[in-house]
Amino acid sequence: MNNPSKVEITAAGPTQLPSREGRVPNVTLIIIIIGAAVGVLAVFFLYRFLRSGYRGAIGFKNRHAYEIATLRLVGFPKIVECRTLAQGEHSFNYLGSQAIPDEVTITWRFVTDQTDRTARISMAGVRKDAKDGELFFVLSDGGTWTVEYAPELQLAKLQRGE
Repeated sequence: MNNPSKVEITAAGPTQLPSREGRVPNVTLIIIIIGAAVGVLAVFFLYRFLRSGYRGAIGFKNRHAYEIATLRLVGFPKIVECRTLAQGEHSFNYLGSQAIPDEVTITWRFVTDQTDRTARISMAGVRKDAKDGELFFVLSDGGTWTVEYAPELQLAKLQRGE
């Protein structure tokens, strides 16, 4: 007999104990489960951080004297919206990975308006391979829209109202 099995003698007589051969020890099973979980997390993070597209802030700044009641930006894969924005205020969102379009359309309404206004803004000044940072659409005091891009979010400037 190559594989002797254990026999337990009880009051009821001899009992055959189950063999441990062919079973994965508990420690090995735990290591396999942890390894699989780490693998899934690694795939998630690689997908999240290596996929193409802009992942930074997309927002608005109002330098105009009138308060903006509503804003809607169309051109990115996801529509960007903003509610009330007083003079000197800003608002931004993180919408996940977005391809940078060639042009966007902004539709907005001042609190004093009865109808929407529309403007088209070229995105030619923004690199198509931009990954992070801030992308702001700025309404000037003269009533024209421009786009500002910076490779990093500039919170200090935003807090100063720039």
